[in-house]
Amino acid sequence: MAAKDYRAEGITVHWRSARCIHSLNCVTALPEVFDRDARPWIRAGAAPADVVAAAVDGCPSRALTYTRTDGAAPGPGAARDDEDAPTSDGTAVRVNVKPNGPLAIVGVVEVVDGEGNVLSVDDRTFLCRCGGSATKPFCDGTHKRNSFQG
Repeated sequence: MAAKDYRAEGITVHWRSARCIHSLNCVTALPEVFDRDARPWIRAGAAPADVVAAAVDGCPSRALTYTRTDGAAPGPGAARDDEDAPTSDGTAVRVNVKPNGPLAIVGVVEVVDGEGNVLSVDDRTFLCRCGGSATKPFCDGTHKRNSFQG
């Protein structure tokens, strides 16, 4: 799943649209950088790199990640070098059933389609439960618009 990169001094923000669950955490945290109505919608240079990194750290689906290019220490939203490599470190995987929302999987999992193609390998994955997502099997936030109950 390729990312689109938005570069600024000290940071590169990576955006993987198919992973987004539209929580709006980024928009709420830093509207001057993340503006859904602007093109491009991410203006990574509109705030200091530390502030942008802190906003990206709040992305629950890791649709947004970042790479620090200024030598600063990475936070939880930093892109991993092993983004496409599963681990077998014995860490438990947790599946959280979100009320009226997706299955939120925390822990490294590999999602494979019916033909055996790897769709994703990540440490946070949100799977659709409402059946309405345009990015199945991943959640795209449609459950909010179709008033999914479950």
